[in-house]
Amino acid sequence: MEKILLFSVNKKIIENTKRITEGKYELLCNSYNQLNGKEYQYIDAVIMHFDHNIIKKNLFELIIKVKVKLGTSMPILAIIENESPQDIFSILQLGVYDYIESTDNLLEYQKKIKALILWRWYLKKYENGTKRQ
Repeated sequence: MEKILLFSVNKKIIENTKRITEGKYELLCNSYNQLNGKEYQYIDAVIMHFDHNIIKKNLFELIIKVKVKLGTSMPILAIIENESPQDIFSILQLGVYDYIESTDNLLEYQKKIKALILWRWYLKKYENGTKRQ
């Protein structure tokens, strides 16, 4: 079963994510404070919630920390609520694969997660430009 790592302290986002991943993926929920001390093995995808406070504190380095810890090709989905196109563009420039502005539409959120898992499968299969057998 694929493992998804969610960084969020927002109860609604955690519950929505649990609801759509239950039985399909193993979900690990953490806060950003736990990023420095924890070791993560065999993570297939990451979901990062960027609320207004995180974005305004310019904590985009969190994306870099995740990529350093889990690998530069780790697919990341960003949840970015009510932010400017410039903020969204900045997050995408740092290597996030996709974003969603809300988790309220569970079907759309589920599709984004499924696409993220497919990216990870594809990247594992075609690592380093050659097809792995």
